[in-house]
Amino acid sequence: MIRMKEIYTDTLSCEPILRRVPNGELLLICQCGGPTEPHPDNRVYAFHSKDNGETWSEKESIYPELGIAIYCTEVTVYNGVVTAYLTLHTGRFLDWKCVMMKSTDSGYTWQEVGAPPLLPEYTFIRGMIVCKDNTQLTPYQYYPVTKEEHDRILFEEYPDKAVFANTRTPCCESGVLISHDDGKTHEKAVACRMSMDEGWIWSEPTLAELSDGTIVMLMRKCRSGWLWRCDSTDGGKTWNKVYNAGIPNPSNKPKLINMKNGKIALLNVPNNIGRERYPLELWISDDDMKTWKYKKSLSDIRASYSYSDGFYENGHIMFSIEKDRKTILFFDVDVDEA
Repeated sequence: MIRMKEIYTDTLSCEPILRRVPNGELLLICQCGGPTEPHPDNRVYAFHSKDNGETWSEKESIYPELGIAIYCTEVTVYNGVVTAYLTLHTGRFLDWKCVMMKSTDSGYTWQEVGAPPLLPEYTFIRGMIVCKDNTQLTPYQYYPVTKEEHDRILFEEYPDKAVFANTRTPCCESGVLISHDDGKTHEKAVACRMSMDEGWIWSEPTLAELSDGTIVMLMRKCRSGWLWRCDSTDGGKTWNKVYNAGIPNPSNKPKLINMKNGKIALLNVPNNIGRERYPLELWISDDDMKTWKYKKSLSDIRASYSYSDGFYENGHIMFSIEKDRKTILFFDVDVDEA
């Protein structure tokens, strides 16, 4: 059974993130507003559902309206605290700063608590997992932009059209933040650095833990037509060489989800003919991602599906996704038969 609900439509709706929060409700956080992304009018809003996704509240801003662009790339729920990881920028991903917003009342009120550990700028924090040994692994993508290059773009090359992706940044770095003490301290480990000599890369890494404790990282690699993968056998400290995972992808964020029965789910758009982000499919592996025996199409509507994010709960995969960059959708997929 597939249950789908439309949550919200705007001129732009980008990367909705769905979580179950401590009071039992569903919380969705999404970038909305403005004609494009990036744009100075981009904002981040929260939506609440008290009835398991059937109906949703009106939008509520989670960050002060200061005239700057805001983007959210991860939401964690841990020990009763909800944390949203935000990117603040000029509307062109310049002067890019990273902040954390925390909520102790399931996403109704928020407080800024500073930058993410070890990564204060030019970083997208991605989906944290908690391993079987209780280690927290938080993937990230980081861009080593120098101040000289930032200023060159801003002041020398078409100041009214300067955008972050025009900087001469050599690589997109993907890695993990590792914490063994419930997030009190972290160490940073680099998984790979993808060269951007041939164009900009958004890696958008996602993690899963295999039955033997191996950590798998899947990444988007622009223009390649495939998802790329690297593995760690020591809890994220070191990683093998990145390689083509053999999973079609039209340069779109994937999402891995560990299921409680040892299976691993993948939300993806398995299409590498052109850049069309269709069809939307759920794959499930019961052999540590060696094969994907269960493959289910989730929508027969031809559209652009991007940035799925969600979780597994009691035989269901629940997730949110953007459709055509304007509409936020909620999915509840019964996977008992998988």
